[in-house]
Amino acid sequence: MSRYDNSELCLIWLDSFSGLEYKHKKELYNLINGKDGIKELLVKGKDYIQDCIGESEYANLLRSANAEYLSFVTDGLEKRDITAVTIESKDYPELLKQTPFAPLVLYARGNVSLLNGKCFAIVGSRKSLPLSISIAKDFAKELSNADFTLVTGIAQGVDQTVLTTVLEQKGKAISVLAGGMDNIYPVQNVDLVDRVAEEGLVISEYPPETPTLKHHFPIRNRIIAGLSQGTLVVSGALKSGTQYTANYAVEYGRDLFAVPYSIGIPSGAGCNDLIKRGATLSDSPQDVLEYYGIEKKEEKKIDISDEEKQIIKTLKDGEQHVDKICLLVGKKIFEVLPTLSILEIKGVVVKNGVNVYGLARNGLEE
Repeated sequence: MSRYDNSELCLIWLDSFSGLEYKHKKELYNLINGKDGIKELLVKGKDYIQDCIGESEYANLLRSANAEYLSFVTDGLEKRDITAVTIESKDYPELLKQTPFAPLVLYARGNVSLLNGKCFAIVGSRKSLPLSISIAKDFAKELSNADFTLVTGIAQGVDQTVLTTVLEQKGKAISVLAGGMDNIYPVQNVDLVDRVAEEGLVISEYPPETPTLKHHFPIRNRIIAGLSQGTLVVSGALKSGTQYTANYAVEYGRDLFAVPYSIGIPSGAGCNDLIKRGATLSDSPQDVLEYYGIEKKEEKKIDISDEEKQIIKTLKDGEQHVDKICLLVGKKIFEVLPTLSILEIKGVVVKNGVNVYGLARNGLEE
């Protein structure tokens, strides 16, 4: 237990009681922090404490006010390779500390120094269009190259895309979970969580054994926004988790960006609404970089063949089905599909639906 000081140990001990509300943990911490004889203090304040938290939870506190229980908790964290970063710890993120209801403890796997880096959040819908996924990848790549630590969740869709892109770029990423480390959701991303923990950082405000519950997600989103100087919403319906994150960013006085969408795309309606309400319209990573006065690193030019240019020209005015592309370039489908695949690999086009292709936003459509 020597890795933590007494104030940190007090917070870790209090946070281990899942039945305690946040406000009661704070009140109890103020009551007993730095004082000797915790058990005696609990007995002395029995009536008040019991009125606040109930008889059963008070009994749990009293029964567990000993070194053996605390060792059990801290040993459990150590066995899982989890560091408890408390609100009293030197590594606790300063930006998050400035927010209301900042978590008393963050359970972390990975490089905790990232918590006080140049953090920027990218969030979006689990059910995003292929074009939205391509946009998320583009933003993640450019902002990671600009030395931002990218913060997101762990869901499939935009979160997953952001994390895998940052890992590919050897950049810095933080994934914020909505449950304990023992209960990763979705289970399909357990391996991804392990990779992020190894090369970046995974955090949760919940002790490791806590299940992931539906109501945890909007609560979790305050941490994503609170850690970050800015938040980009890549996709999201009018009523979605991304709206919670965006609202928290505004409440905390942080920068808010949103990708614009055409009329009639449900998964982009939330973004358009945010722009109407004052979010900075961002249809390319350059918008975010310029906002922060950062010059984009020069990219290696992509070589485009004459045959590829023909196809790019057909997509200049919008997405096309492969049959229409064939008609416009005067070629058979077996001649066009391999070229489209090459353009996908180069990041020039994106497949959107069954055999429908559109240009990715990389400036090559001219």
